[in-house]
Amino acid sequence: MWGTLPRIFDRACSYYADRTALVDGERRLTYTEMHDWANRVGNALVRLEVGKGDRVGLLMPNCLEFIPTMCGIWKAGAAITQMPTRASAEDFHYYLDDVQASTLIYHEAFDEAVAQIRDRLPGLQHVIRLSAGDPLPGALDYDATLQRESASTPAIEPHVDDLAFVGFTSGTTGVPKGVLQTHATWSHYAVTAGLEIGDIRPGEVFAHAAPLTHFSQTFVMPTFMRGGTNVILPGFDLDLLLDTIEGEGVTATAVVPTIVYMLLDHPRRDKVDLSTLRTVVYAGSPMAPDGLRRALETFGPIFVQTYAGTEPGYMTCLRKEDHRLDSPEWIERLASAGRPMYHVDLTIRDAAGHVLPPGEPGEICAAQPGQMVGYVDASRDAETMQDGWVRSGDIGYVDAAGFVFIIDRQKDMIVTGGFNVFPRQIEDLLITHPAVAQCAVIGVPDPRWGEAVKAVVVTKPGSDVSAEALIDVVKQHKGSVWAPKSIDFTDVLPTNPSGKIDKKSLRAPYWAGQRRQVN
Repeated sequence: MWGTLPRIFDRACSYYADRTALVDGERRLTYTEMHDWANRVGNALVRLEVGKGDRVGLLMPNCLEFIPTMCGIWKAGAAITQMPTRASAEDFHYYLDDVQASTLIYHEAFDEAVAQIRDRLPGLQHVIRLSAGDPLPGALDYDATLQRESASTPAIEPHVDDLAFVGFTSGTTGVPKGVLQTHATWSHYAVTAGLEIGDIRPGEVFAHAAPLTHFSQTFVMPTFMRGGTNVILPGFDLDLLLDTIEGEGVTATAVVPTIVYMLLDHPRRDKVDLSTLRTVVYAGSPMAPDGLRRALETFGPIFVQTYAGTEPGYMTCLRKEDHRLDSPEWIERLASAGRPMYHVDLTIRDAAGHVLPPGEPGEICAAQPGQMVGYVDASRDAETMQDGWVRSGDIGYVDAAGFVFIIDRQKDMIVTGGFNVFPRQIEDLLITHPAVAQCAVIGVPDPRWGEAVKAVVVTKPGSDVSAEALIDVVKQHKGSVWAPKSIDFTDVLPTNPSGKIDKKSLRAPYWAGQRRQVN
């Protein structure tokens, strides 16, 4: 039986009491100091009669306070409602209203957003504001509230099957759905992140430049379990990340592929000592094989890829030893998402639910202990959960050696003239052009073909390339059906709060006035 998250946290704080647990700039906490802080948060919430069955919204940027506050919510027996900080005020309202949150703990950076939505959340009984300035009328001051509380462990004992966490899907293909995780499922998720993905070792120093509301958070508890230090950065400032790796002796970090590409071209890359860095986990989107090859040649075999979803949890891993350049076979596997993890059952299924053989594309489905237990709206469970299996919504296939190749999101697939076209395969070709920094491929309305393939491209600074040249790249490799019929150039691609390219937003102008987003 998996332990509750407070029990795992308390054990780490006991084992490594005097070690440094958290770093945020000049601020540092030992495990004992962090433990006392979390207890005060828990006791404050208990005093406010917040506990089992309650859902507490946590709206904070990357900062020292995030971690002990998160753990304190669990210590009170309540569940965290995770809210990505890059979302809008209306998104925050949606998240809090959907879960019927009783409490919101937020950072003053979000004063304006909270002011817009607070009066429209009648169920929100308590608002606690973290601020360096004056208290906000009607809100409890975070520091003053905690100073009144004992640092003793709250007299609450959550059960492993109690709700611990509510996350939300990215909403790239529709309205975000609230996903429920218990202490058992979330602790399994964390252990998986530490042991099978991050290979967290004793004394690990893990830098969190990615938002703690995203996948980087899953490496916080594993680092504590190994007596390591979590270094909190305010965001993806590459100079700050490089300085922190050198200054703190960072051994591991988790990033999106775009950051790896930017590091490869950073003018200070060779001027900073990165010798301590031995693990870089990349996730959120695939890396183009050519870019990954360059990263391996530059940094060495330090990369790990994960494939996960909010609902199914971590499914596959392309381990360090799988990132090989010594044969065509292994180079081809760099385009995969790796193999299923040891605790994951993974199958490829057709529309009727039949399991498909190796090499046949279909929907990726998984079953494992860390998967969701359901949605906030239980009526939607059957859309995704069937006989213990979670449908990922992704199309892919498994080769004879068990490597999983993701073709595309099921709902991103373009049907043009009766042919199924998968945007990711086109994107992987376009990104190989030396002038292309980022790209996204979508389907747009076409009176003849139903949908036409369109690419939206961001070029590298100082680079120039014609639409015709890029179209020809795809045509040579995939043929005319797959080649974009048009290409738009832009300075930046829109992203959703989790940092993924927001294709729904890209498609919207082209499908305005249409009754549906496919033809």
